[in-house]
Amino acid sequence: MTRSAPCEPLLFRRLLKEKVWGGRRLAPQLGLQLPFAGPLGETWELSDYPGEETAVRGGAFDGVSLRALMQEHAPALLGRSRTTADGRFPLLVKLIDAGDDLSVQIHPPDGPKSPTGVGKTEAWFVLDAAPSATVICGLKAGTDPALFAAQAGDARVRDHLHAIPVRRGDCIFVPAGQTHAIRGGVVLCEMQQTSDVTYRMYDWDRPGLDGKPRDLHLRQALEVVDHALGPGAARRAAFPPGGGLQESELARCGYFRLAALRADGAGGRRATDGLARVLAVTGGSGRIEAADGAAFAPVRVAFGDVALVPGSLAAFRLAGGPEPLEILEGTAL
Repeated sequence: MTRSAPCEPLLFRRLLKEKVWGGRRLAPQLGLQLPFAGPLGETWELSDYPGEETAVRGGAFDGVSLRALMQEHAPALLGRSRTTADGRFPLLVKLIDAGDDLSVQIHPPDGPKSPTGVGKTEAWFVLDAAPSATVICGLKAGTDPALFAAQAGDARVRDHLHAIPVRRGDCIFVPAGQTHAIRGGVVLCEMQQTSDVTYRMYDWDRPGLDGKPRDLHLRQALEVVDHALGPGAARRAAFPPGGGLQESELARCGYFRLAALRADGAGGRRATDGLARVLAVTGGSGRIEAADGAAFAPVRVAFGDVALVPGSLAAFRLAGGPEPLEILEGTAL
């Protein structure tokens, strides 16, 4: 079936992931009824990853997968944005609820060190954090590569990990090659390359959901550690005084640009520059509205919603409700 190209923001039906390290905070915040008894670890909000493609929720394309839309209308969806090396929509968006520590892990870059050829660079935006919560991003300054390699697969690795205290609103950029772990008590939104290649170094000596130790990938992990990256750091939005629609850049790399947006009731216009935009609502509620001659009904959004704005749209408008609309915007480059 041939469909006309989408010319409006698209919302998606989330995929729910049970994880041994999952938590209990995200599900009630999103009003979810879980189909499993264990803890919710991740929701995949927008995905074109093979076998895990999300489908449109509502509107003229209700039920149509992002994969089908990419096959039929990639130029309209992407505009000037590039696909992944294997032809997929370039960004994947997750919400993560870490009731316990995720494994100490690393992702490969694009190229032969990834089994799919696609690497995984990502960024985290903290939605909630317990008091004294931390994440791990990078190795401590001065870490000796040979000593780290000898100790990376057991509890001694903890001595080499760089911990960052986090609170709501912190953003941490995690390039491919950076050793990292989300620790217990943190809820965050993750924007990343469309990839699911993860090499686990250390899993805190715990069993998986089946009662058995989870697989580790120490050899592959050590092959992709980039010791030149140094310790990571958190960055926070800095909005200028005033109202309307405000922007603060949080991260930029060769794959995406990440910005925090805040819109009051008056809101404002946002140009796409011909690039696909992914909007994850991190606080408040409001509307995505048509601009510059486009014609679509206002799309109402609230916490947890993730909308894809096609690159073929020249612009859109954002407007908040009684409270400002807060958005994490990923621009696919």
